[in-house]
Amino acid sequence: MNRRLQADLWLLGLSFIWGSTFVVIKGALDDISPLLLITIRFLFAGAILSPLILTAKRPIGRETLTGGAVLGLLLFAGFWFQTTGMQYTTPSRSAFITGTAVIFTPFLSLVLGIRRPAMTSVFGAALATAGLWLLTSPAEGGSGFGRGETLTLMCAVVFAGHIIALDHYTRRGDKRTIAFLQVATVGVLGILPAVFVEHLWLDRLRFTPTPRLAVAMAILVLLATALALLIQSLVQAWTTPTRAAVIFVMEPVFAALTAWVVEGEVLAGAALAGAVLILAGMIVAEIRPPRGAEPAG
Repeated sequence: MNRRLQADLWLLGLSFIWGSTFVVIKGALDDISPLLLITIRFLFAGAILSPLILTAKRPIGRETLTGGAVLGLLLFAGFWFQTTGMQYTTPSRSAFITGTAVIFTPFLSLVLGIRRPAMTSVFGAALATAGLWLLTSPAEGGSGFGRGETLTLMCAVVFAGHIIALDHYTRRGDKRTIAFLQVATVGVLGILPAVFVEHLWLDRLRFTPTPRLAVAMAILVLLATALALLIQSLVQAWTTPTRAAVIFVMEPVFAALTAWVVEGEVLAGAALAGAVLILAGMIVAEIRPPRGAEPAG
């Protein structure tokens, strides 16, 4: 089995892990408040990933430290929007809306003056927009585009910024050190908001130790964060960015399947059509005009 195929299979496995966590997080939020969940998840994952510093291939300079801080801030904001929004929407909706980050990325690049989006990105965005309208349509008895969907869409925009920043900083700093620093930064950033926002201001800090919460935190810390980020950093270089992006399109599909198996959530009618259009938009947005043969990896 060549390295490219190995990478594709590993990344498909990561898509399954990340897709299944939407249901896991939804269940955990019955026992823990969003900011506290994020803080515990990333502090423990950061501790597990700390040995990555010892394997750094470049000196830990200003670019690496800045990259870790900026990426951590973006990740924290994105997960705050996503986890808070998941209290008001379904796992499937959250997953499909989060997936639109790959569509926002080229347009955010345009705003930042980095590059103009290709026509395929424009077409993909149009498909995804139509899909969002159908996915959240109250015609199927849903709640429409409400608070949860709005927060999750904000999460997608922030994650698009994270994609751009990740590309920028990993070209200039050490990738493994940046992977640790961004995770640790999310955990540290969550401490004060959890205390002052959820506890003192909103009076919504919750923590009920249950077996369900223990299992959820183990999955989120060990599998979905520490192990997943380590595997991604090791194998994604064996394939191409386009192939990786298309594979990650499977994440909301796995989320929908998991929600169906665990919670009996079914996407039907307009919602199903919307999900299909979002997937199509995500794939089309990643299509680029050929510039010669792709490297064999």
